Amino acid sequence: MGSGITYTVALKIPAKITVVEQNDQLLGQARSRICRFVETGIKRSVLTEPEATELLQRIHYSADIGSLAASEMVVEAVFEDLAVKQKVFERLENVCSPNAVLASNTSGISITQIASVTRDPKRVVGTHFFNPVPVMKLVEVVRGEKTSDETVATARSFCEQLGKEVVVSADRPGFITTRVGQAYMCEALRCLEEGVGTAEDIDKGVRLAYNFPMGPFQLLDLIGLDTELHIMESLSQELGKRFDPGPIMRKLVAGNRLGRKTGRGFFEYETVNKT
Repeated sequence: MGSGITYTVALKIPAKITVVEQNDQLLGQARSRICRFVETGIKRSVLTEPEATELLQRIHYSADIGSLAASEMVVEAVFEDLAVKQKVFERLENVCSPNAVLASNTSGISITQIASVTRDPKRVVGTHFFNPVPVMKLVEVVRGEKTSDETVATARSFCEQLGKEVVVSADRPGFITTRVGQAYMCEALRCLEEGVGTAEDIDKGVRLAYNFPMGPFQLLDLIGLDTELHIMESLSQELGKRFDPGPIMRKLVAGNRLGRKTGRGFFEYETVNKT
């Protein structure tokens, strides 16, 4: 997600961009992913060769979070874990300008809780991008309990500069899109568990009946079953049993069948997604 966000920002906003990772190995992986996005952009005539060269020159890579000191907008895209995100925001507040907006690319973790570890929670906001970021048109801006109107307006303007459509959600479990989307996938899991249909037929039925680009099990495999299990269990704790992932998901994750990234999930794949 972070690499997709970086490429999209670089494509739409002619500014210096800094990518921060924990170490040089992760920075190398991020650089490779961003270069692949650029190569795809050239193939699809989104970028010319000279534009691609200029774009890549504006992206800087660092393992030092202090390199974000001059940034006006910071978008965090670490693992979906509250404690991890809170540590990142504690550090960001200490190194970034007091006027910088601090945004979290979370699909469901409370912005209010993330912001609770900062001294100035009014500048913390959610910017929920969707994967793949260069293609998906929506960004869900999430207002924490203490997020200021100015911060929400800045986040909206930033996302609109990227060519994205914006919806604003209150800081409730799952926000708008994750809450509705997870309910849809949980119901598909219930249909599979109860023998209403096979994964293939459920996916095909949903795609053709509702004109969705992919079925629920294809989507689960794309996102990653371990990630989805974590989200569903969190929502289940907050909103009740209707979001419980059930035994099939837990069995697949326990067997390391995590979807595309391991080559096997609800379906099998010839190539493993290592991004």
